[in-house]
Amino acid sequence: MDQQHPRGKPGRPPGTRPPAAVSAATYWRRRVTVLAIGIGLLSAIGWTVSGVLTASSSAGQANPPNAGGSTQAHTHKHRAAPAQSPSPRPSPAPSRRAPARRDPARHQSTSGATAPGTAAACVPGTVTLRLSSPQYWYQTGKTPRFIVRAVTTGSQPCRFNIGTRFVAVVVAADRPIWSSADCPQGRASHPSVLTASSPAVLRVSWNEKTSSPGCGAEQAARPGEYQVAAVDGRLHSKAVNIVLGTRGASGP
Repeated sequence: MDQQHPRGKPGRPPGTRPPAAVSAATYWRRRVTVLAIGIGLLSAIGWTVSGVLTASSSAGQANPPNAGGSTQAHTHKHRAAPAQSPSPRPSPAPSRRAPARRDPARHQSTSGATAPGTAAACVPGTVTLRLSSPQYWYQTGKTPRFIVRAVTTGSQPCRFNIGTRFVAVVVAADRPIWSSADCPQGRASHPSVLTASSPAVLRVSWNEKTSSPGCGAEQAARPGEYQVAAVDGRLHSKAVNIVLGTRGASGP
């Protein structure tokens, strides 16, 4: 038979009280508190482990194994090496070129000054052409040379074009046999400023041959006396006489 305990239910020790009933809200509050504490502990452990791994990785990158000493030595070597300036290269010696031969028929023109845009064109009638030759008689094989000077009689500087397209030298006997305009060479256009003391100059050589427009066939000029003049449209210089192949008086 079962033992009956006084003042209590069967099977419960005497003097004990039954456990108090726990409400559902208190039960879940305790569960949430325990869970929050566990999550906090896990987060603290994770942050600690991550910090240790990061510090170890940084130390490994800053000082890689078996490379720290060589890196420092290499850096020190680069700092200690002085900068070397490039050695100057010897400048090449200027080459000497043989002077080019001048073509006897080539025109050479010079002027005292280049024409500025402010200078006005010379008024017709204020410019005079003057032709001269270094000598009067030219032996066969010697090239006759002529100098044309454009002189102004005006009081103000003016612009005059003494290029070979404008000013021509004409050689004639009983008729013209050669003109520098038939086969012009040199500067076709050469605007220059004329003053009373600074003429424009054009130098022309004759190859002792006849000419035709467009650089046509040429023939040797016969020995004899010729008249030479400078022409620019209606502007003519005084004629100068020269002699080819025959002795004559000394030059003018």
